[in-house]
Parts: sequence; structure tokens; C-alpha cells
Amino acid sequence: MSWCPMQEASTHHLPFVTTAILAGRLYGVLGTAREISLSASNAKGIAARGGEKTTGFRPITDFITEMANDTISLVSRINQAALQISITSVAENRATGQLARFEEVLGRLADSGGHRALQAVMGRLERQVAGHHAQIRQNMGLLGELFDDIEQRTRAAKIVVTNSRTEASRAGEFQPYLETIADSLERATEGIHAEIKRCRRYLSDLEEAISGT
Repeated sequence: MSWCPMQEASTHHLPFVTTAILAGRLYGVLGTAREISLSASNAKGIAARGGEKTTGFRPITDFITEMANDTISLVSRINQAALQISITSVAENRATGQLARFEEVLGRLADSGGHRALQAVMGRLERQVAGHHAQIRQNMGLLGELFDDIEQRTRAAKIVVTNSRTEASRAGEFQPYLETIADSLERATEGIHAEIKRCRRYLSDLEEAISGT
């Protein structure tokens, strides 16, 4: 079995590890999305110069631009959700630690009044821990949905790549330029798909660890 950074992280530290890994992976996705945006700008310029020969390519350039912008926006939202997991995990760990210390104290208290007061505090902490845990799971669900959104766009992009090559074949002297753009979009789409697939594995590791706590 191949080594995975998650395998050497404790359950308590997993959210921080996940956030760091996702940030690194998503930085690459963000760079790829910006490259797609640049390709779209180049494609629009070629489509404008090509006149009737490149008419069919213009809607394709609009899609490429939209995909790049959507991906950049989705990556930003994924980073926010991952950061929220990390922040909430800090609060959860702090409350869990306080609970453990209070449990030790509770065993040493003799009077019932002290017992009741401390149990009330512990009850509030337990509710906080449960709330933090639920929020972490909610944000993990959101990450999965955002990954779905990006992958939906990569699937659509594969169809657009095929259409791009068809339109390029009709573009006369502009064919080599448009084929280059189609190749660039295909590579970018495959790269984004591969990165999101890796991110899903890290998220799956975190979900498994959280479920076991």
C-alpha cells in the first residue's frame, strides 16, 4: 500500500493535515484554471480574426471562460470550507480537553453541590463538542459537493474538447491554433480531474477518522 500523509497523523491532527494538503493541491488547480482562462482569451482572439471560418468556435470560447471562472470560484469556496474544518477542530479539541480534565476533578469532589455545578458545566461542554463535530461533518459534506461541481465541469469540458477539434478542422489556416487550444484544454481538464480525485481520497481518510471518534 502506498504511503499517505494521513496515515501518520493522529485523529486530532487530521483536520489540520487535511487543510494543508488540500491547500497545496488546490493551489495547483487554481493555477490550471488561470491557464484555461488565458487559453480562452487567446481562443477569442483567434475566433475574432477567423471570421466565418471560426464562427462555430466562439461559443466554445465562452464555455472555456465560464469553466475557468467557475473553477476559480469553487476552489475559493473549497479553501474556505477546509479552513472552517480546521478552525472548528481547534475548538472541538479544546472543549474535549476541558471535559477530560473536569472528569478527573469530578471524581475527587466529595460534596454533591460541587458535583452538580461541575456536571452542569460539563453538560454545556458536551453540547459544544457535539455541535463542533456536527459542523465539521457538515463542512466535509460541503467539500464533497464542491468537488462534484468541479468534476461536473471537467466532464462537460471533455465534450467541448471533441467539439473544439471538429470546429478546428473547419477553420482552414486557423486549424493549428485552434487544435493547440483544444489540446491545452484537454490537458488542463485531465490535470484538474486528477487533483480533485486525490483531494477526495484525503477527504475520505478524514471522514473515516471522524466517524471513528
